[in-house]
Amino acid sequence: MSRERFKNIVKHSFSMVAVCFSMGILFIGVGFSFFDIYIEPLNIIKIWMGFFILGVITIIRSVFDTTKWSRSKPFYVKNILFMPLYLIVALTMAMGIVKGQGELLSIPLMILYAVLFLIVFTIRQLIEYFLQKAKTNKMNDALKEFQKEHSWDEEE
Repeated sequence: MSRERFKNIVKHSFSMVAVCFSMGILFIGVGFSFFDIYIEPLNIIKIWMGFFILGVITIIRSVFDTTKWSRSKPFYVKNILFMPLYLIVALTMAMGIVKGQGELLSIPLMILYAVLFLIVFTIRQLIEYFLQKAKTNKMNDALKEFQKEHSWDEEE
């Protein structure tokens, strides 16, 4: 893999994670404001570290996407392969925030976090599926149009 391609993968991965970090901070801030809970500054650092780790995992996943084996598989297979890593980091980050707030960790709370993660993951999968399908349909339509335009070349 070329150096330039790797730089592009890193930029793309961290830009995706930066958007997710911003949205995560927004939702955490709104949630904590809604329930009138003070968030410790150390928890913001924990959240930042968690998203940095997610960025590294996303880089690894993007590099994995360029392999020959990976290119022959549907996108959802690759997402499901990396989903446990994302889940572990998300649950670890959530446990760190809960512990940092002085709350006791409970199994039902961790199950709730895991269920929320899986719901968001599934919704993201569906959105990505429809985007990929639309892109594939557009490419197939362009190919059919190209074949119609150049069918006279084959007849001669």
